[in-house]
Amino acid sequence: MVPAVLRGAKFVPWQAPGRREPARVTEGAFTAAGLPVPEHRPQRNIYQLTGRQGLAWTPGLDGHIRRRGGELLGHGHLILVDIDSPAAPDGTPMVNALRWLADRAVQAGGLLDLSATVSVRTPGHPASGHLAGWHLWYRADPARPVHLGPLARCHAIELRTRGTCPGSPGYLIRAHPVKLPVLPHWIVALAGPPPAPVTPAITGHGGAHAQARLQGLIRRVLAARRGERNQLLFWASLRAGELAADGDLNAREATRALTGAATQIGLTDEDGQRAVAATIRSGFQRAGARYQPPDQPRPRSPLGPLGLPRT
Repeated sequence: MVPAVLRGAKFVPWQAPGRREPARVTEGAFTAAGLPVPEHRPQRNIYQLTGRQGLAWTPGLDGHIRRRGGELLGHGHLILVDIDSPAAPDGTPMVNALRWLADRAVQAGGLLDLSATVSVRTPGHPASGHLAGWHLWYRADPARPVHLGPLARCHAIELRTRGTCPGSPGYLIRAHPVKLPVLPHWIVALAGPPPAPVTPAITGHGGAHAQARLQGLIRRVLAARRGERNQLLFWASLRAGELAADGDLNAREATRALTGAATQIGLTDEDGQRAVAATIRSGFQRAGARYQPPDQPRPRSPLGPLGLPRT
């Protein structure tokens, strides 16, 4: 059941458990709402039907989320602290991100109290090298905007405004207070202020917000340092896959941009094209999106236009 303190948010029900893909709707639903039917079939879903706003909470929607899962949209009013647990080759946690965050709280004179906010134990994705983690939900402080995305000092911790709804299959609610606290000031300090907005320059069938989001993801990959490049490429692929699953972004376009970024930072030369493609595919699959490899350049024919050998 969705905690009462979060029911004022908006929600996007999923089509099936374990797949972050908005529930599909018919063409007639768009027609009945007086909206044009999207040309691209993946866009014919609840997320697009509601103008990317989501649905208000109802008992029936709550039941759907319990059975199939869904996404909670904070729309700038909520902040999700997503604490991942990447696995080492031997299956043990590569970093204890929860402990790291708790230590930063103590250093700032605070305390990371999981019982003080909506705390959710997440199932992880062992197949993609991610163990069980945590989701911590807070209210956003309008006076203190934060930089969303992975923390610069610990990429296993990410700040987001949307995420899997508490109570979805596998997402076990451990605490749900009567009042939701504001994002602690020491987490705001760790994240830093948001960057200045950038005019989108990538084209595609998605909205301008999705194109700007993709551009931001690519910038984060291009700024990656050695030792964190593959992890940031996976993160960017996961977030781009979410946009593709929502129907906001063309999957092949996103793959092409991510592959190009991996090449620019030297990851393709060092790890190989196949490894880069596997990382991007893993992110897309975890997001519930279908991976589409970038268009391969056609080999140049040895024959000219008249069928004669080229000179």
